[in-house]
Amino acid sequence: MGKNLIDNDNSKFESFKKDFKKINEGSFSQCYQCGTCGIVCPLSSENKPFPRKEMVLTQWGMTDQIEHSLDPWLCYYCGQCSEKCPRQAKPGELMMSLRRWLITRYDWTGLARLFYTSSIAEFFALILVAFFVLVEWSVLFGLNPAISSKTTLNQILPPEKIHLFFDLPVAIILSLLLISFIVNMYYKTVLSDKTVKIPISLYFTTIGILVWHFITQWKFSDCAKDTKSFLKNLSSGKYNYWIIHFILMTSYTSLFVGILFFLSWFQTDKQFKLLHTVLYDYYASIGLIIGTIYFAFQRIKKSSERSKTSQHTDWAFIVLLFFTAITGVLIRLFIVYNYSLQLIFYIYLIHLLIAIPMLVVEVPFSKWSHLAYRPLAIYFNELKNKSVS
Repeated sequence: MGKNLIDNDNSKFESFKKDFKKINEGSFSQCYQCGTCGIVCPLSSENKPFPRKEMVLTQWGMTDQIEHSLDPWLCYYCGQCSEKCPRQAKPGELMMSLRRWLITRYDWTGLARLFYTSSIAEFFALILVAFFVLVEWSVLFGLNPAISSKTTLNQILPPEKIHLFFDLPVAIILSLLLISFIVNMYYKTVLSDKTVKIPISLYFTTIGILVWHFITQWKFSDCAKDTKSFLKNLSSGKYNYWIIHFILMTSYTSLFVGILFFLSWFQTDKQFKLLHTVLYDYYASIGLIIGTIYFAFQRIKKSSERSKTSQHTDWAFIVLLFFTAITGVLIRLFIVYNYSLQLIFYIYLIHLLIAIPMLVVEVPFSKWSHLAYRPLAIYFNELKNKSVS
């Protein structure tokens, strides 16, 4: 019996090492536990000594402890730990890799693990979803619409059909997947911890923390904190990463909500013109384009520690989001300036062929899910801390 237990542990450790090698570009085995990373980290604390603790757990293959920990999500990868590491063990990259690995553990489908460990599998999944979108579009609207001088966009592409056959199914799939993954995360990190018992009332009194961090992703700004005032740090550019990240996130979220619930507004320029112009045509569109270009440039330039290593899933999301934004802007421009309906028809199709695979493949199984897991980790961590105190 003891031998079987050891064999099972070894098997689990070997599986972890095999997968982790594919998603980690760091050299954590070089770590000799000097503690520098925990000292320089602006987010680390006495009871949360990351990333030092995670270096030990990973070296020893203590997968259960990693899987039940919230700490990797509390790291926002400012990169100071990797910059100061005397052994170039890249603890910041290790924390990023652990977040990727944890996503594969919350995901019960196994697809996240497949996509993270194989760029071919990720590419095939994107193509497969795009193929289904093309088939569905062909059945609903055809590929060569009959257009006359009296034809309107809403006649050849009725908003209710696009909403029913494209937007709604995607929203349902994303919701079911993400909710099930979040429940799994909650079970592994909170319910399985028998040392804490959280009162029901605490879930409600602490909910503001979840909302605040989901909307603002404020912890990114904490990475840039020093003795200077907020305004001085702002003027010196220390908050640039957080600001661009915030603009990108709010642009994406506002556009997604707008299209999902108010699609008919997007297919006309006669209603709510001010809302179109200010929120969607300018803020959301420009925010998405500038945000994706900024992060792509950071990864190409590799000037900061957090941008020096990139995985294929990182690039896939940036590229797909950029072209989703570009095609979306073109659709709006063509509608507002009365371009050919046939041109709008095909640009609309191209837009969905990019946007829907991105949403279905990249959002629940890749880096975009960080937007959900990170604020939830802060929320769960606060619940556990208050329960203990």
